[in-house]
Amino acid sequence: MTTTNIFKKMSLGFVTVLAGLLVSGTAHAIPYTGNTTVASPVPAFNVFTGSMPAPAPLDGEQDFFQSRVPANGDLNDSTTQYTDPTNTDCTNGEILQFRVYVHNGASADNNDNGTGPSIAHGTKLSVSLPSGQATSFAPTATISANNAATVSDTSTVNCNGQSVTLQYVPGSASQFSNGTGVLPLSDSIVNGGVSIRSEQVPGDVWGCWNERVYVLLAVKVVIPTPTPPPVTAMCNLFTVEASADRKVTVNQFKYTAENATFKSLVINWGDNTASTTVNDSSQVIGTAHQYGADGTYQITTVIRFDEANNPDALGTSTSCAQQVQFSSTTPPTVTPPTTTITTTPSAPAAPTSLVNTGAGSVVGLFAAATAAGTVAYRWVLSRRLSRQ
Repeated sequence: MTTTNIFKKMSLGFVTVLAGLLVSGTAHAIPYTGNTTVASPVPAFNVFTGSMPAPAPLDGEQDFFQSRVPANGDLNDSTTQYTDPTNTDCTNGEILQFRVYVHNGASADNNDNGTGPSIAHGTKLSVSLPSGQATSFAPTATISANNAATVSDTSTVNCNGQSVTLQYVPGSASQFSNGTGVLPLSDSIVNGGVSIRSEQVPGDVWGCWNERVYVLLAVKVVIPTPTPPPVTAMCNLFTVEASADRKVTVNQFKYTAENATFKSLVINWGDNTASTTVNDSSQVIGTAHQYGADGTYQITTVIRFDEANNPDALGTSTSCAQQVQFSSTTPPTVTPPTTTITTTPSAPAAPTSLVNTGAGSVVGLFAAATAAGTVAYRWVLSRRLSRQ
């Protein structure tokens, strides 16, 4: 160490007493004056103030937590400087790298090969990353030890108005010192803190410029996917009437749709003829079908909706079924059976369930689908159709 230490000739006993007084009091600051800088008499982190040469923070050691956007996301980038604040567009997936500078400003003369009073014991570093979505962040780094005052610093990241979240990159934390080289650190650095060291004993950081420790970690910018508004697509009413000439006609049709639009209604008449597709909801009422022979027929209807928040999806569909019976000896009837309708999924949206509804002669078709795949059920009472 090249800086002058005015405490060099003090007795060990006096230094120990003074250390206790200083550690128990307010953290102090020492002006940096080059080779004439006075060392701290006790273990103390980042106490020197004023303009300092690299790799120390230029504005003084109190600004010890800084960040950068490494070129091309390369954590080994050797050209991009660390700053505070860091201003960036915060594009999705962008990597930010943080650096924590740790310097025990105590005298190197009192390290005594790891046993002297200049050694900070039990040194620990924790980094607090803000959770939630924001356009600006101020994560905090905190350095503590058993025999040194705790110090903290924030590093501001401004995202130029972009609302994002920051996610720690697992396995990205490491430390470097001349005495240890590069050492990986636990991911608990962002969840409680990790032990750091300048030499071989965990938690021991020696006093001296040459014993400085640098800790690096990375976070990723994530632009959250907007939560789509809920989709409610419901057929409120679908009924048909039957006549003696084996003809059925849709006489009631109502639906509601929120964040969805009507796309089509497909009616399968149950007699192996082609289904009828109605693409205009106003044309559903009056749609008719003529059966060619007496018998019992299962009519299945499917209504399909386009989801406003998922234009590439196939759409949400709802369905129900009912029976129509024609006989030469009795009036025609429309009898809704108890039917289990299978699920018709919306892709790539979440699947929806198709629901059979209604009790009585005329069927009610009710179902709703949400983007989360939930289905609202609703029953409709229907009246028995009889020949007029």
